[in-house]
Parts: sequence; structure tokens; C-alpha cells
Amino acid sequence: MNTINLDKYDLIDTKATSSKGNQLKWLVDSKWYKADHMGYEALCEVVISNLLKKSNVSDFVTYSPIKIEFDGRVINGCYSDNFKKKNESIITLEHLAKQWLSNSMAKEMLKYPDTEERINRTVRFIEKVTNLKKVGQYITMMLELDAFFLNEDRHTNNIAFILNDDTGEYRFCPYFDFGLSLLADTTEDYPMGEDVYQLIDKIQAKPFSTDFDTQLEAAMHLYGDQLKLAFTNADIENAFDEVKDYYDAQTITRAKTILLYQKHKYGYMFE
Repeated sequence: MNTINLDKYDLIDTKATSSKGNQLKWLVDSKWYKADHMGYEALCEVVISNLLKKSNVSDFVTYSPIKIEFDGRVINGCYSDNFKKKNESIITLEHLAKQWLSNSMAKEMLKYPDTEERINRTVRFIEKVTNLKKVGQYITMMLELDAFFLNEDRHTNNIAFILNDDTGEYRFCPYFDFGLSLLADTTEDYPMGEDVYQLIDKIQAKPFSTDFDTQLEAAMHLYGDQLKLAFTNADIENAFDEVKDYYDAQTITRAKTILLYQKHKYGYMFE
């Protein structure tokens, strides 16, 4: 079991990057460390990145589990390589909207009640200001991943692009930040011990609709399906090997149950 003491390192302010509080996060020697805040976020990051190794997703962040010692506590967490280079900046969709539209992107979307139109207009806006191509395909795959893994935290500060500060050119971020997936928030909305399937019905999506399937189907109608998964039930079992020493059996069983349910529901995503 890996452990790191982060008492002497500065915390990164993450208030704008999650809809559920300020998760403890550090950047140390080109690695990001994140501590569990609402429940079992690190488990989600590790397991999902393991499963994405058996998919057609070519660019995603890989996470590993770790125990974080901080301020007299020992907290489950995860770490990953910093995918941003020294001459690059992370630019969120919300930042782009405020810069170019003088408005919050979340508020801008409210002008269009139709989910498909919200997605289409957002994609066209991103393409216009970043000169990126195939933004629709990129966003569609993101929404497919969020629907499958039940990621409830894809707000407009959690969709981002990478700007080269020297050339002004943009590139896509790898897919990242799936911590609030698989009903990971056991502190507020999805307590342990409650019926998993009732909790799945309760969860709400972001940012184009509160329903995962509504925004997923709208994006696929516009840009086609993008995601192909290839992991088996045995792969799901193996994806938890790294976190077995960090989380109790009840937590692991719950996350596995959700993944098996989603695999059955979205069977068409599998090759």
C-alpha cells in the first residue's frame, strides 16, 4: 500500500472544478494527488481508468491509489501524471464562455430548451474559438462515458481544453475526472446501505440535461456513436485489484454491482 505525506505542500483550490465542495488536491513533482472527499472518488478514478484500457478511448488519464497523510489524517486518494506541459494552460468551457460571450456557459444554455440544440450550439462555439476539429465527436464520447459510469459532475468547469501559451493553439484534454461516478458520494446523496438501483434512478446528469440518456441520445443523433468498450465481467473484477487494500468489501461490491448493471444496460457500447 503506497503512502505519501503532503503536509508541506500547498493545496490547490478546487472550488470551481466540482459541484460538490472543495476536494483536497496537490501538484507535486509533476503528479496530481487527490484525496477522497465525498466517499470513494479515488476508487472510481482507478477502476475506470483500468477499464478504459479495454476500449477505443485513446487518450485518458490513468490513476493509481495511494494513502495520503495530511493534517493529522490518513485519507484514501489517487495520483496521476500531469498531462499539461510547462508552456500550456487548462482552459475550461466556462472560462471560454465568459471570455467570448461575457456570460456563464451554464446560463447561455438556458436560452435553448432543446438538449440537441444546446449540444450543437456549444460544439459550434468551441470549434469557433479554439479552431479544434471533431469537437462534436469528442463531446459525444465524453457523454457516453459519463452515462455509462454515471458521472454526475460534468459541469461546464469540468469540460476543458489545453492551450499552448506560446502558439495560441488548442488541443483536447485527455478524458479525466470521473471521481464522482458509480454513486461515489456516500456522504450526502447516495449513502451506503441504500438500494443501489433506486439510487441510480435518483442521480442527475450534467451539463446539457439532467438525464444521462437524453443528452447521450441527442449527441449521438448529431455526431454518431463514438465509444466502444471491450472489457468483460472478469475484467471488471480485475479492475478492483489495486484498490482492495484501500476500501472495504461493501464499497467494492457496490461499485462492481453498478458496473455490471451498466454493462447490461448499455450492451450496444460493447464490441
